[in-house]
Amino acid sequence: MHHQSFVSLFRKVLSTPTAPFHEYHVAKLIRELIEDMPGVTVTEDSFGNLIAKYQRGRKKPKLAFAAHMDHPGWVKFQGKDTFLGWVPEERWDTHPVEWFGNFGMWKLDPFRLEKGIIHSRVCDDLVGCAAILAMFHELEAREVETTVYGLFTRAEEVGFHGAVKMAKDWPLPDGVCFVSLETSAARGGAEQGRGPVIRAGDRISLFDDGVTAELVDAGTEEKILHQRALLDGGACEATAMNLYGIPAAGISVILGNYHNCPPEKGIAEENISLDDAKNLVKLITATTVRMATNKASDSSKAKLRKRLEKRGREHARYDRAARKDWETGS
Repeated sequence: MHHQSFVSLFRKVLSTPTAPFHEYHVAKLIRELIEDMPGVTVTEDSFGNLIAKYQRGRKKPKLAFAAHMDHPGWVKFQGKDTFLGWVPEERWDTHPVEWFGNFGMWKLDPFRLEKGIIHSRVCDDLVGCAAILAMFHELEAREVETTVYGLFTRAEEVGFHGAVKMAKDWPLPDGVCFVSLETSAARGGAEQGRGPVIRAGDRISLFDDGVTAELVDAGTEEKILHQRALLDGGACEATAMNLYGIPAAGISVILGNYHNCPPEKGIAEENISLDDAKNLVKLITATTVRMATNKASDSSKAKLRKRLEKRGREHARYDRAARKDWETGS
């Protein structure tokens, strides 16, 4: 996508209000944006998760990129204003709240781009939602023959409810791998501005090494700026999938002011690097294209296995020469 179109898409998505269980505005926008994509269809499961599918040709699907539509916020419940999502309680009343019917968000800038940094009241995880939509745009523009899913889940911030529902009633064909797209606080040496982070795992679980290898290979071969790290500051939906036997991996964009919490005190906009977001879209698009063209068959794991076997053959003569010493003990 051109720079202006990319920024416009992210502005629309990140400016949409949301809270746990109140993701209907985001879901409505996603449906509207997908209407302009002839190669993408969208359905909804019984919990309200959206299942979008890009299909051109008859390639079997291999990947499903996922992001959650909610963000910590206030909800009106049984006559009370209740906060849902992880934010230290001592910060709840330190900033004005803007209400959107029966849910509220802190009154912050919906979207601001300054010196290559996106500031928004909600990056987590509308950045992931926008990235999936941008990937669909790229695939359509390039007329890529493949099948790939985009999953948009509900109520992640209060216990992965949408992801668990989806995992228990897995709606996709066997063999499709789940890739969680997230925004995460910097951990494990990862830094904002150095590209999206291909996650080895999160605070709870390690991710599927085969899927992770495909992401690394795509980033390396296409020279897409990326990092690899164990981001163990929190957990993501890939962990929920792992618990139910769905192969899963994860990618994160490094997030500043995680859950609107600046390092010291108070409430402020979250922030990400615009270039990190662009490289996230490049990475997931490249991985999808690479797997559709069967380049993934020679993955980094396969290459490593070949190198080890070659070295074994090259050093076999040393083993043969040492056998007599083994037999005699000398």
